[in-house]
Amino acid sequence: MSNEEFCSIYDIRFLMKRGIILSPPLWRTLKAVIDLKKATAEDLAKVTGRPRTIESRYLAELNRLGLIARRRISRKVYYIEAITAVKEALEEYGGVPIEQLAHQISLPADIVRLIVEKLKKAEPEEKPKE
Repeated sequence: MSNEEFCSIYDIRFLMKRGIILSPPLWRTLKAVIDLKKATAEDLAKVTGRPRTIESRYLAELNRLGLIARRRISRKVYYIEAITAVKEALEEYGGVPIEQLAHQISLPADIVRLIVEKLKKAEPEEKPKE
C-alpha cells in the first residue's frame, strides 16, 4: 500500500495527513453516525446517551472537518456517513460536477472526489458477482 492509498476516509493515516485529531467524544459520535448511516442529532443522542445539544455541537464539528455529510430535508437536519451520502447524491443528482455534488451534501470537494474514485474502482469488482 502506497502512502497515498487509504482504505477509507476514516483511516487514521488519512486523518493524520489532513491534521485531524479527534477527541474521544467526537470518535463516539462518529462511530454512531457510521453505524446508523443517516440520523438526526436527536437519533444520535438516544444512541450515545448524551444531550441533543451536545450531539449537535459534535456533529457540526465532524461536518466542518469533512467526515460526515449534512443535509437539510424539510425542517430536519440529517447527518450522513460520508460514503453513504456520496452514493445517495450520485443517485439523486447523477452526473453533476464533483464540486456541485459536494456542495449539495456539505462535504469538501476533495473528499467527495476521493470517495467517487474509490466507488468507481470498486464498481468493476462488484459487477461480475451479479
